[in-house]
Amino acid sequence: MESSDPSALALLTDRFADARAVSLVEPTAPQSGLEPGDVVLGLGVELDQVPALLTAAAGAAAAGVLLRRPARAATAAGIERQATELGVELGWLPPGVAWNDLHRHLVQRLTPPALAPDDELGDLAQTIATLTGGLVTIEDTSARVLAYSRSSDEVDELRRLSILGRSGPPEYLALLREWGIYDRLAASEEVVEIAEHPESGVRRRLAVGIFAGTRQLGTIWVQQGADDFGPHAAQALLGAARITAVQLASQRARSDGRPGDTGLAALLGGGTAPSRLGRVARRPCVVAVFELAGTGPEHGPAADRLRRDELTAIVTVHAAAYRRNALVEQLDGRVYALLPAVDSVSSAIAMLGRAVTAAGLHLDATARGAVGGLADSLAQATRSRREADLALEAADDAAVVSFEATRPRLVAALLEKAFADRPELRDRRFDDLVRTDPDGARTVLAYLDTGSDVARVAAALHVHPTTVRYRLRKVADTVGLDLDDADTRLSAHVHLRCGLRAAASGA
Repeated sequence: MESSDPSALALLTDRFADARAVSLVEPTAPQSGLEPGDVVLGLGVELDQVPALLTAAAGAAAAGVLLRRPARAATAAGIERQATELGVELGWLPPGVAWNDLHRHLVQRLTPPALAPDDELGDLAQTIATLTGGLVTIEDTSARVLAYSRSSDEVDELRRLSILGRSGPPEYLALLREWGIYDRLAASEEVVEIAEHPESGVRRRLAVGIFAGTRQLGTIWVQQGADDFGPHAAQALLGAARITAVQLASQRARSDGRPGDTGLAALLGGGTAPSRLGRVARRPCVVAVFELAGTGPEHGPAADRLRRDELTAIVTVHAAAYRRNALVEQLDGRVYALLPAVDSVSSAIAMLGRAVTAAGLHLDATARGAVGGLADSLAQATRSRREADLALEAADDAAVVSFEATRPRLVAALLEKAFADRPELRDRRFDDLVRTDPDGARTVLAYLDTGSDVARVAAALHVHPTTVRYRLRKVADTVGLDLDDADTRLSAHVHLRCGLRAAASGA
């Protein structure tokens, strides 16, 4: 068995550091399927096929060709001359280096995925790899690789050969057919688990079909790496399949001259619902909002935009797993998700929690999320968006909140603001109470906060219940406070909240 020479590998891979991707030619037709910028591995290419391969590489503007050096020096020299004449960068597989080791080092060095670096499918492949903790490959129904995530030392033979040669080991693929894996993937959105197969050098996998309606567009495969899959890997994979279906359909639409647009910005601005939502537009929905803490000028606009893009990708996957027709878009520096056909806000809260947790694990920032109230239909989505924004602003340190949970706090804040904006309404008796008897003021406020529960007030203030009652009587006599009157209780509550908060802040 061949053994790797690290120094020889490093020198060789450095020569092709600017290549776009790694490509493995078909031994039966080595001159076909070459792409611009590829570094071509001539694994299995016969000597009489080399001239055609070099000519094809020159015509395709490949980054270079790597071959095993022939035993005869004259033959090697002839190949080198032809490569020079054609302008093809030629490299020889170093002695003692295996093709698999060479491929692994090239993949680690080059910038994946095989598609352009800014390609949406490539970005999605990397996002789902991050969320699942595995190595992702997106294929069409002909098993042609459309995109894949960055590889590592844990890549197995099935993944390596699929990326290189557009197909895996024939024996293993036959087993997948025998086990009915392809049939299951073609039948529904079921996430299928495939056990490790040591005989073929294949690790455990998760897979899911990509569907547009009942039509299968492709498959996503996730190979397990050094660690087990994440706890929500299957759900993230389902969301990824639905997003991939939208992207594939959008690419096809763009190729037909039809632009793709989620329509969420227009909808939340008071416009009409996208027509593709169909009947779900008349069902209840909610709007969720997400933002990252720690963004701002000190980080730079480029860094902030990159992190928001990554947050958008994470939210998109989780939202699609939760609702097929979910829409996600960046607006005003935040990420919004429209969740249609929702029966209760509580079910959406769990999705928000998973998305925020995933963002916190994978981004260099703390994420927060909030969800608005349930809207009767998409026509009222703007109201749910306003509620989500208000809830996020009132969330304090909570990672995930709902508008319903923050409504009392929001109402209290509104009353305090209205009170502060109308100074003529201030009752100076309460200002004097806060200044001259802060213990009495805090006792009354706690009494109002707890619904007149003397025992809870005593426990909170660490005093005897008798002391609480004494302070309440003293304040009632000093201020002339009738705590049995509802309007007086409300006025006292607002006055004391504002007064004690201002005193604590030194205002």
